Amino acid sequence: KGFWITPTAVSKRVCAPNTIVHVDYDGKVLNGKRPPSEIALHLGGYRARKDQNAVIHAHSPYASAYSLAQKDLGEVAMPEVVVSLGSYIPMVPLILPKAPEAADVLAKWAMKSDVLLLAGNGALAFGADLEQAYLRLEVLEHYARIAILTQSLGGPHQLEASAKSRLLELRAKAGLGAPEEQTLATARVVETSNIASAVRPLVAEELKKILGGNQ
Repeated sequence: KGFWITPTAVSKRVCAPNTIVHVDYDGKVLNGKRPPSEIALHLGGYRARKDQNAVIHAHSPYASAYSLAQKDLGEVAMPEVVVSLGSYIPMVPLILPKAPEAADVLAKWAMKSDVLLLAGNGALAFGADLEQAYLRLEVLEHYARIAILTQSLGGPHQLEASAKSRLLELRAKAGLGAPEEQTLATARVVETSNIASAVRPLVAEELKKILGGNQ
């Protein structure tokens, strides 16, 4: 029962198999030394995602740049990433180390996506095994790097709704997707629509001022 996690204050380079800590789902050490202070992130993930058997937390440079800026990646614009990770990668609000609510907050977000950006704290990925979780982190980092490079070209060109829908169908057929992923996608559509509705009259008013000034 429980899961294995790398110990605190030990370089990953020297983490031999006998150094890995065995803990239960309450965070109690079953075997080994002290687990890391951010064990709550892993606990939240495992508690929420019974369909996943691995959680990896990393500070990969490009994904961490977004998390440190607390700027999300927006709607995913690369087809293969939509199939692999979904149409949107959430940014989890700042969770301080050892915060008592950390596991519960993380659990809520874990239900929405297979990968998460953590405000100020890198990224988290879930997988059926370590290989899949690691692959998802790699895909996230690769996409974050490309997204940053596109900024000098005006940012990524968004996919048409019909194309995104088809890609998400392929994702579902492959058996991929977090339990509440569709709920998150729907909420994003509503949020975008509400923003557009709020901005539209402001733009119209500005246009009136500009056109009126030219008459």
